[in-house]
Amino acid sequence: MRARIATTLTVLTALTLTVPALAASPALAAPAPALTAQAPAPSWTADLTAPAGFVGMSPTRVLDTRTANTPYHNGFTPLGPREYYQAVVSEVPHEATAVVVNVTATNPTAEGYLSVRGESTLQDGTPDTSSLNFTPGRTVSNLVTVALDQDGVRHTVKIFNSAGTTDVILDVVGYYVPGAADKFTPLRPKRIADSRTDGTGRLGSSAARSIQVARPGLDDADARAVVLDVTATEGTENSFLTVYPTGTTRPAEGSDVTVPVRRGVTNRVVVPVGTDGKVDIYNHVGSVTVIVDIVGYYSPSGTGLFQALRTPVRLNDTRTTGHKMTGPTDMGLGIEVDPKGVGAELNITTTNADSAGHLTVFPGTANGGVPGTSTLDYVPGLTVAGSATTGLDHDSTAFSMDNSGGAVDVITDLTGYFTTG
Repeated sequence: MRARIATTLTVLTALTLTVPALAASPALAAPAPALTAQAPAPSWTADLTAPAGFVGMSPTRVLDTRTANTPYHNGFTPLGPREYYQAVVSEVPHEATAVVVNVTATNPTAEGYLSVRGESTLQDGTPDTSSLNFTPGRTVSNLVTVALDQDGVRHTVKIFNSAGTTDVILDVVGYYVPGAADKFTPLRPKRIADSRTDGTGRLGSSAARSIQVARPGLDDADARAVVLDVTATEGTENSFLTVYPTGTTRPAEGSDVTVPVRRGVTNRVVVPVGTDGKVDIYNHVGSVTVIVDIVGYYSPSGTGLFQALRTPVRLNDTRTTGHKMTGPTDMGLGIEVDPKGVGAELNITTTNADSAGHLTVFPGTANGGVPGTSTLDYVPGLTVAGSATTGLDHDSTAFSMDNSGGAVDVITDLTGYFTTG
């Protein structure tokens, strides 16, 4: 039975939670925490960055603990257990407020998570939210939008590793800066490519395929960058996908989707649009089925300016209620945002799944049906995190989450939102 969660971002003027926040729980979704009394969350007004437009860029590697590209850290040394590391991001303008980075964890020695955030000071405690979950021996990645902090004259972001040791790679794919011309327009998610059904067939080794992402039929003809959910499934080898503008050279470094053997995985991709409104998708080794959904775009005609949270806010955690996401269920959570809010940036984690399935995040309620798209794929035995960019319904300021599979715990963190400013 399909299940759905409807989450409402209440349109009010203050910037505080309107309902008691769910009790904080460990970001690693292992045993569910005991139920505790709910208490009002503090205001996060001071944590918001200034409204800003988007600038896309070719993937640029700013951190790789496997190499000497690890400023102010022992080169060739992974992050240790419970280590906070301050990563320097020098490839963006001084005025930038937030960056979009693809975060990869590889060679992990224990089950754990990374939390990427923009707090102004390093912390000693355990973060309440996570960005990426990993298990020993697996390479996983997730696209994260994170506020920038300044350490003197340097832009930095903070990375927390919860357990064991793991190598960490950061690739910057874009940034937000006040005054930038391109602003966000959310779309109802729509499938625009599916190699299982569109006649293109599997994507082979060292091969690239062009996908039309900007066209009048999608109402994004003037898009200069697009927000996609790219799914890789039925891979014959451990590989990776790289998405880049058609007509440009494929980046020497940087990947967008880590492809495991014989398991579906979805990752969000933000990429500039190339020649004739297309992007190219490259597969490194083996062959793989590729599915592409579009969820929004950036253009001069857009209206959404982004405000990042330096400390993400937990919206809901089904582990604290004792009720997995199964059967028709609604979870109403009100958050006071700017009265002109049009979209939200989220990080979603699934755990304790009874069977394989996927989540679909989309604006509004399911009264108009559920889009045939995928935001996050999950399987039993793994804790899986993924980012979601969604518009908000104009009347209810809500977004919905639909579950295609069996019972699963779902944790949702807010990392920022879009306002018409």
